Amino acid sequence: MNRKHIILLAAVIYISTGLFAATSFSGYAGGKLNYSANPKVDDYDPDLKLQAFFAGQFNFTPNLWSHLEFSINTGDFLSQSIFHETESLFQIDELSLIGRANLYSCANYFSIFMGTYDPIGSDVFLQRYFNIKPIESKITESYLGLAGSILYPHFGVGIADIIRFYNSPVAFGGYIYLNHEKDIIDDTADSYILNTDLRFATVLNYLTFDFACGIGIPIANEYHGEQALLVVEKVYWHAGTTILLGNNYTNSLFVQAGIYNANFNANRESIVSPDDIYLLVEPRLKIKNAHMNITLYSLPEKTVKNLLFVDDTFGLDVNFYGQSSAGASNTVTYGVHTSVSFIDKSLADLKDIMNIASNGINISITPYFESQFLSGQIHAQATVRLMEFVRQRPGHAFSLDLGYRTKF
Repeated sequence: MNRKHIILLAAVIYISTGLFAATSFSGYAGGKLNYSANPKVDDYDPDLKLQAFFAGQFNFTPNLWSHLEFSINTGDFLSQSIFHETESLFQIDELSLIGRANLYSCANYFSIFMGTYDPIGSDVFLQRYFNIKPIESKITESYLGLAGSILYPHFGVGIADIIRFYNSPVAFGGYIYLNHEKDIIDDTADSYILNTDLRFATVLNYLTFDFACGIGIPIANEYHGEQALLVVEKVYWHAGTTILLGNNYTNSLFVQAGIYNANFNANRESIVSPDDIYLLVEPRLKIKNAHMNITLYSLPEKTVKNLLFVDDTFGLDVNFYGQSSAGASNTVTYGVHTSVSFIDKSLADLKDIMNIASNGINISITPYFESQFLSGQIHAQATVRLMEFVRQRPGHAFSLDLGYRTKF
C-alpha cells in the first residue's frame, strides 16, 4: 500500500472514529465553479473547474478535540462528460488532535498533527486562539481552505505546544515536525527535513501581530557516496509575519511578509528563490460603509494559482466595496477589483524598473457580489482582462466564478 493510500485510510478511520466518539461537531465547507478560457492555448477552449474544501471539528470533551480539513481542485469538466472521470487534486490539509490543560494563569494547548497546521499567512491561528473575526486580505480569498494563501506551512507530521494567557492577549509556543520535500537546488533529489519553529502572537485594540520563524535540517545518511550515520550539508530557514495596524472598524494597514526555505550551506552561502518570497502591503481606508483597499503584492506562483482575484505574481490591486443591510441578519457586499500586474515578475525585479513590463502586463476589472443565501454565503464575480483584446484573444478576456460557503 503506497503512502497516499495509507493517508486516505487514516482519514477514513479518523472520520469514522470522530463521528461515533464526538459529543458535538461543527464544520465549514465551500465550493466554487470557474468558467474561463484555457490559458494554455490561443484558440478559445472553455474550461469549467471546481475548487472545494471541507473543515470539521470534533469535540470529544471540553478539553479534547480534533480537526479535519481537505480540499479538492479539479481539472476541466468540459473536456469530459461530467459522468466520466475528471482529473482532480485531492489533498488532506489537516488531521490533528488537540488537548487543552487549564493552568492557573494560562491554558496549554498540546497538539499532534499531520498535514498543514496553524499556517503562517492565514489568520487561522489568530481565530483559533483569540477568537477574532477574519482579518486576511480579500485578494487572498480562496476556496481551498488551508491550501490557499500561506506564507509558509507547518507541514508534515509533528507536535505543537501553545500557551495562551488568560489575562493578557498573548500566545506563544513551538512546533516540531518532519516532512519530505524535494531539494530546492536539485529538484531530482529529496530528503526528510526536521523542522523546529517558534511562534508569538498578540491581539490588541489597534494592533494584531503574528510572527513565526524556524529552521529545517535535511537529514541524510550518505556523504559523497559514502554511508554515514548523520549528514547535515545545509540548513533551511523560514520566517513570516502578519500585522494589522488598526482593526476591522478603523482605517488600517495590513502587512504580510515572509520567506520560505532560504538555504544556508557549508560554504555560508545563502540561496533564496524569488518564488519563496511573500510580500503583501495593504492600506485599508473606510468611510462609513464604503471601503477602499490598495494592495501591493509579490506572491509565489504556487500561491497565485489558487486565488480568486490574482493572476500574476507581482502587481497592484485596488478594491472598492460597500456593505449594506438587507434584513436583520443579512449583509450584502458589492464591489470591484481593479488590478495591474506584471507577468513573471517579482519584487526583486524592481531593481530594473525600466524593464518591469518586459514580459507584458495584465489589466483586470472584477465586479463581485456577496450575500447570505439559505444557511450560507454566496459569492459571484465576473472578470474582464482588458489586455486580451490587445493580444487579439477576446475569448480569453472573460471569466465567471460562482461560489458558496456555509457553516454547520
